[in-house]
Amino acid sequence: MDLRRHPLVVSAWRALGSLAHAVGRSLGRVKVLSARQRRPFMVPVLVALAAPLIAPQAPVSLSGGSSSQSVLSTSAQVKVVELPLPRQTSTTFASQAWTFALKLEQGFGIGLHPATEFSGWIIEASERQQLQPELLASLVLAESSFRKYVRSHVGAVGPAQIRPGYWANFCGQQDLQDPEQNIYCGAQILGYLVERCEGDMGCALAAYNVGLHSKRRAAAQRYLAKIDRHMEALSASL
Repeated sequence: MDLRRHPLVVSAWRALGSLAHAVGRSLGRVKVLSARQRRPFMVPVLVALAAPLIAPQAPVSLSGGSSSQSVLSTSAQVKVVELPLPRQTSTTFASQAWTFALKLEQGFGIGLHPATEFSGWIIEASERQQLQPELLASLVLAESSFRKYVRSHVGAVGPAQIRPGYWANFCGQQDLQDPEQNIYCGAQILGYLVERCEGDMGCALAAYNVGLHSKRRAAAQRYLAKIDRHMEALSASL
């Protein structure tokens, strides 16, 4: 019997899929795999867990002899599988993202809906690159005013205003039209520029805006002043 098609395995598969989708949507930061993507990983696990429960046991004779009448043994032991509890950091992250969303709303004067949508992306990207979320949020405000699908006259796209021709390969072929991936890529670029500038954040921010070896110093200074104003606005909020 193909255990993968047993009703118990199919039901468990559907239940786990629904649970994973619900958890991913509630956290707002997890990209839930499609059913086709989950199958190679989950089906062997479900089969292994269900096999002891659904495998037939040795027949027991009703007469105690060699009678052909038999029933399945009802003494099969049920194995209890203890699943790990969800990581407590998920609740912490959700709380942190909500607090930061309120900070964005008050400090930048943007709506609560976009503030809530962007806050998780910005915090996640900042943690990946060890940046201040306030700094990355200030960069996004300066670059795009939190517009998800804006395109500049030079071809820069998205909230972090990234030029795909220059940075798509650097960011691992991410979909830079997707605002979430765009912010992750922007943080990755800024982290790289911080390294190139030997930890000088002013140098890195100027390079992000005008280029690493650009001589447009006046434009770079205006950009840095704008970032400073945005940072001060966030510091004054909440």
